[in-house]
This record gives sequence, C-alpha cells and structure tokens, in this order.
Amino acid sequence: MVHFLHPGLSPRTIVLPDPEKDALGFCVVQVAGGANISQISQALSQYRHRSCFMKEALYRLFTETFSMQVTMPAILKLVAVGMRNHPLNLPVQFTASACALNLTRQSLARGMPVRLLSEVTCLLFKALKNFPHYQQLQKNCLLSLTNSRILVDVPFDRFDAAKFVMRWLCKNENPKMQTMAVSITSILALQLSREQTAQLEEELFMAIKELLAIVKQKTTANLDDVTLLFTLKALWNLTDESPAACKHFIENEGLAIFTQVLETFSESAIQSRVLGLLNNVAEVRELSSKLVTKDIVKHVSILLHSKEMEVSYFAAGIVAHLTADKQHWVSCDLQRTLLLQDLYTTIQNWSSSSCKMTALVTYRSFKAFFPLLGNFSQPQVQLWALWAMYHVCSKNPSKYCKMLVEEEGLQFLCDIQEHSEADPQAQQIAASILDDFRMHFMNYRRLPLR
Repeated sequence: MVHFLHPGLSPRTIVLPDPEKDALGFCVVQVAGGANISQISQALSQYRHRSCFMKEALYRLFTETFSMQVTMPAILKLVAVGMRNHPLNLPVQFTASACALNLTRQSLARGMPVRLLSEVTCLLFKALKNFPHYQQLQKNCLLSLTNSRILVDVPFDRFDAAKFVMRWLCKNENPKMQTMAVSITSILALQLSREQTAQLEEELFMAIKELLAIVKQKTTANLDDVTLLFTLKALWNLTDESPAACKHFIENEGLAIFTQVLETFSESAIQSRVLGLLNNVAEVRELSSKLVTKDIVKHVSILLHSKEMEVSYFAAGIVAHLTADKQHWVSCDLQRTLLLQDLYTTIQNWSSSSCKMTALVTYRSFKAFFPLLGNFSQPQVQLWALWAMYHVCSKNPSKYCKMLVEEEGLQFLCDIQEHSEADPQAQQIAASILDDFRMHFMNYRRLPLR
C-alpha cells in the first residue's frame, strides 16, 4: 500500500507493480489529498505529526463537512488526534474546532460515541486555556456547548465550562451569542455542586449582574422573547441552594427588577420563573425578610390564586417560607394570618400531590423544608412542604426516596404521623410519603424503614 501527498494537498497517484498485492501486478494505492473525504482522511491519518499538512487537511475537511448529514466518528477521531498532537499550534486548533462543530451538529452528535465526544470537548477546553485571547476559538467552543447531547450526556469539566461561559457572557454584547451563553449557563448551573458554585464567587457576581441587566433591558422594552426566558431560568438555577448568589441578586436591585417584570408581563412561563427564584431567596433565613415588602407580598398573594398550577405552587412556597417566621411580621401580623388562611385554602383546591404540572419540579435537597415540617403551630406551612415532597417523591421515587434517607428526613415524617396535635391532612400526606417510600424499597428488596 502506497500513500502520496502533494505539498499543496493536490493528490498524486503513482501505481507501482507488486505481484503479491494484485493479480494483475499492481498494488493498492490510497491517495492522501484534499479532493474528497477519503483523501482528506488519509492525509489526517498519515501526516498527523506534521502540522503544516494537518492544518491544510483540516481546512479541506471543514469545507467538505460544512453541510454534513452523515455521522462520521472515524473522521472526528482523526480531528481529535490532530488537536492532541499539536496543542500549541493555533491554526490547527482553530480549524479543528470548526471541523468538530461541523461533525457534531445536533442530530450528528446523537450518533457519536460518548467517549469520543468527551475527548473532543476536553480538547476544546484545553485549546481555550492555551489561547485565552483568541475570540473565534472561544466562539467555536461556546457553539459546541449549545449541543444538548454534549451539554447533558457527555462527561467534561463542568466547573471550567461554567467559568468560561460566565466570563464570555459578561464581555460579549452580540445578541445571538449572548442568548447562547445564557441558555448554557442555565443548564450548567444545575450541574454544579453547591461547593463548586461557591467557588465561582467572582464569576457568579459578574454573571448575576449581567443577567439582571438583560432582564431589566427586556422588561423596559416590553420584550418577552426567548432570551428573557433563558435569562430568568439562568438566574433561578444559579440561586438554587446558593445563599451567595441570592445575596448578589438582592444587592444588584434584583427585587426591584423582578417586581417590574411581574408588573409588565402576565405570561405564566415568566411568572413561574420569577417566583421560582424568589422561593430560593425565601429559603435563605438571613435574606427572607427582604421579601416582606408591600409590592412583593401583593404580587405573591395575587399569584397564589393563579389558575396555572406552577405559578400557584411557587407563590405558595414563598408564602410558606415567609409566614413561618413571625419576626418578619411584627407590625403586620393580621396580614400574615390572612396569608396563612389563603395558603391553606389554596392547597385544598389542588387536586392531588401527584397532579400533572407542565414542568416537573426538582429539588437538590429537602433541607429547606425541614423547618417547615417541624412547625406544628402553623399547619399551613407544614402542609405545603408535605405536598411538595409528596409530589416529587411520587414522580421520581428513586431520587427522592434516597434523598429522604441521606438527609435524615424520614424522622420528620414519622414525627408528624405520630404527633397528637398534628393536622389530620398533614398526617395523611406524611403517611402517604412513607407508604410510597416503603413500596419503593420493597421493589428493590431493600427496606431501611421498619
């Protein structure tokens, strides 16, 4: 077998006689060139250690794959080899990143092996570190993360990715790129641990400030587009289980901006995102009093009666957390009493804790519910916490039954079930959660609760 490559990647074919290879006395010849995918793959394979040929072959590959509709993992693997062999060669890294994008567009990525996608994604981030000021390379990396297959299923360093995307968000004013960065941030935020989020202190502060500026801009312009929805979702996810992020939200006039959002837009998708974030703030004991204002309480009490289940549910959560602490209501205890009555009535109107909400509510932890579960003097807040826990436990028992054990939440449920002065409905829901818990572990032939 003979391989040939012209210095300019124009193919030459030379056939040499070899009786052992061909009955007619000719050998099999494979041409390394740039005329088609076959020649380009040969060039990438045979000259993977020669950067000048690698760069030219990658450029030809980019042209050939611009409208690619067939999954080609073997070609993507050759691109990865080129990136790995020439980490400090900018033309190779940049062109390879563009080829990787062509070969992993949304539908194509689904046919690629996860391990290969992981390798390519990690090589892209390595290139970012080697060339931190080359904007087009950064753009290609950002574009690769918009792929849902890569962002959700593929292993890579989410922490480094979050740092990169948040920094990009804060320095890029291109609307299209900004929207992409916001949408990626909203997903990455949920994939980080609480400890990782805390380590992103500088990036987190800048990102929340920038995201709130986007929300304010969209609200002032009365523009409820996809960027606004992505931005609200990103803020909601970044503040989840993150007191530091909630504090940044408050310090950057987040409450005033979100009040303006509620006064400007009536779409339930916007309202649920706003209320979801306010729930996160309400769960932080040191900050929850900031929500007890005339405007916030007014909007929350109105949305408590929304016909949209998600909106009513999140409004109820805010009411439960705020009214649980009497110190917030020293000068307006009557208003607190009326809110608790409204909360109780609202929960009675919900069909069942296994109802079908448009979007499944998810929690990283039950710990924010524990103070509510132990509040026997206010059964209304206890009911909301139980309803929320029953809802997620019935929808995703494998995740949340395990969480009950790990966070020692079972004891709270047992206490409610056995308490002589507990609300009968609260006892009924607690018993239902425990029954589902037993059933789940019996199915797996494990029974940690007796």
